[in-house]
This record gives sequence, C-alpha cells and structure tokens, in this order.
Amino acid sequence: MLPLENVKVLSFGTGGVGPDACKIIGELGADVIKIESKDNLDFMRTIGPDINNIGQFNEANRNKQSFGVNLKSDKGKELVSQLIKMADILVENFRGGVMKSLGFDYENVRRLNPEIIYVSSQGFGGGGPFSDHQAYGPMLSSASGMLSIWAQPDDPYPVGSNSPLPDHMASKHVVIAALAALDYKRRTGKGQFIDMAQTEVAASLIGEHYLDYTFNKRTAKPMGNRSPYAAPHGCYACKGTDEWCAITVFTDEEWDSFCDVIGNPSWTEDPKFAGLLGRLKNVAELDEKVREWTATLDAHVVMETLQAAGVTAGVVQRAPDTLADPQLKWDNAFVELDHPVSGKRLYPGIPFHLSDASPLQSTPAPMLGQHTEEICRELLGMSDDEIKRLLDEDILHSPANTESSGKGMFG
Repeated sequence: MLPLENVKVLSFGTGGVGPDACKIIGELGADVIKIESKDNLDFMRTIGPDINNIGQFNEANRNKQSFGVNLKSDKGKELVSQLIKMADILVENFRGGVMKSLGFDYENVRRLNPEIIYVSSQGFGGGGPFSDHQAYGPMLSSASGMLSIWAQPDDPYPVGSNSPLPDHMASKHVVIAALAALDYKRRTGKGQFIDMAQTEVAASLIGEHYLDYTFNKRTAKPMGNRSPYAAPHGCYACKGTDEWCAITVFTDEEWDSFCDVIGNPSWTEDPKFAGLLGRLKNVAELDEKVREWTATLDAHVVMETLQAAGVTAGVVQRAPDTLADPQLKWDNAFVELDHPVSGKRLYPGIPFHLSDASPLQSTPAPMLGQHTEEICRELLGMSDDEIKRLLDEDILHSPANTESSGKGMFG
C-alpha cells in the first residue's frame, strides 16, 4: 500500500511548481487529476511543436490524469465543481487573480467542499503590492537576491542558471505543506488554505547572507566556486577537453592528506599556505597550484585518488555521465516510462524510498484530455451520449479534439 492511496487531488498547476508538487504527491499514491484546457494551455505544453511531446512538461506532469475542459463555460465549471466536492487537496499556481476570475478561489471552493486543503502558490504570494504579478522561476532568483551572488568575482554581470531553482524548491515546500495539512485534517476534520510565495522560498535559500548584512553590514559579493570556509574549494580543469573535478579541503588534516596525495611538492611547505586562514588569504595562488596538478590527470583519477585519502572530490558530470553513474544506478534514481507520443524515455525518480510501503510507481504524463471520458464516466457518472455531446460542443477536450490555439496560461 502507498501512503497517499485514496487521497484525491486536483491540480490546476502550470509550469513548474504545481505540476512538480503533484507529480510527487501522485507517486506517493494519490489520485491526481490535472485540470487543463486546449484553449489556455499549461505554458509548458507550448514550448515545442507538439503539445503532447514536450520533455519538460512530460517530466513535471507524470503521475496524473488529464481532464480537458473549457473552464470558461458554465457547464465546464459545473463539472469541475463536482470534482472539487470529491477532492482532498487542490493545488494551483496560476497568476494571482486567475482562479478568482474562474470562480475557483478558496472562498468559493470551500463553499463546495469545506474540508478542502487548498494550496495556492504565486510568485509573490497571495497578498501585497505584487500579488497579481506574473512570475517566472529565473526572475524569482533575481527578486530574492540569489542572482546577485551567482557569478564569478570578475564576471561583468550576474550569471545565474537556466535551471529555475525557485520552482524546483517551491514545489517541494508545497508537498510538505500539503502533507502537514492532510495530517491536520485527519486529526481535526478541518481543511486549510495554504499560501506560499515562491520568491520567499528562493529567499530562504540564502539566509546566511541576510544575517551577514544584518549583523555585519556586509553585502554579499559573487564568489564563484570559492568558499569562506574552505581552501582549496572549486572546480579544477583536468586532462582532456572541458573535464573538471570539484575539490574541497576544510581542515588542516584534510590539507595534509591532500598534500600527501599530490606528492608534497615544495610549495605545500610555504608558510603562506599553513592553516586555513593562510590558504584563504592566498587562495588565487593556491588555485593555480592545484590546477597545475589536476591538469595532468583524468578527472576520475583525481576524484578517486582524493576520495581514497579522505578528501572531498567529485567529477563534474553531464547527463550521460549521471545516467551511467554506478551509485545512481544502485539507487534506482531513474525510471523508464513509455509515453504514448514520445515513446520510451528515462526520467528522474522520486529521490527517496519507503521501507514499509509498496514501491513507488511512476506513470507517464498524460496527453491533453487523455482521461476526460474515463473521469466523466467513472467519477461524474455521465452517459456516453452526454460525453459525446459535450465533446462535440467543445466543452470537454480529449486527444481527438485538442488542436491547440496555443494561447499559453489562463489570462
């Protein structure tokens, strides 16, 4: 048995946060229905030529059924209202004001289902001057202050990452909050409204820099791969083209082991490198010395030699390396799923295992409206004639009638 069996979830999510959170909840056993429309697509469906064959969408939207419906029609809203009455959890991360314009804000939803757990996650939260602003993960890195320190010291501008880190972290916070509310509901019978600002999640990742400013009036500057607590600390070029190994030395004991590994060349005896403070003060010169050693060796040799001596080191891996990594293979970190359009693909698994539950089972992301007819029959008790009529009237959407207008998110 899986932990969340018999828990019903409605996902109004778009992009990363809501879909990724419901992916995890679904893999824990919940029945997750994604509410979507062919006329106002989850924008992740719009970043390629085929709305059912988008890698990012198919990764974040696993473990769900798709209910395609025109939410701007009265009948469509009526059908979704019936699903809301059956749900334990509703998750939405549309731009502020969208759910209210559709008639599915928390106040309206709890009239339909007083015990609902309603999770709302906007870029800037549900109140305040920016609450209705549309947000995007990389932009939230900037708003939180994270981007200001994400660069090398001599870069002319913040570099950042094309990975929307705030989205990925916020989705995990959604899962934690939803599980806490579900536990509370089981003990008290009461639902919850959960308001989570994604930019606040991003801000929580760099709390030490706020503390440094509060206490010391220091504004953090980009440090690249360097650290105020360890030296050497960075990614060092190794033998070959664009091959690197990350190395970290914290303590004097680790430093002594590092020196032994590289053969105790004369420069390691220089007093300027004695003790952590000395190594930090002369870190630029130290980095050059370390690079002279790593440049002569294969990155895996550097990693394995240092690890054997108790020094933290790791090869900088790319996707093919990671997929072949023996530890990740042992962890069953990747699952192969056969999607009806994109075929067999590898996806990252949920990164934990439960000892006393059934193995987690991932299912492929749905095609738009793939489960509409099934949900209408099995949950809403509709006849085949009524379903066909609503499909013909374009109130319901199935894979057969999802020629997209490509408008992107609601609103």
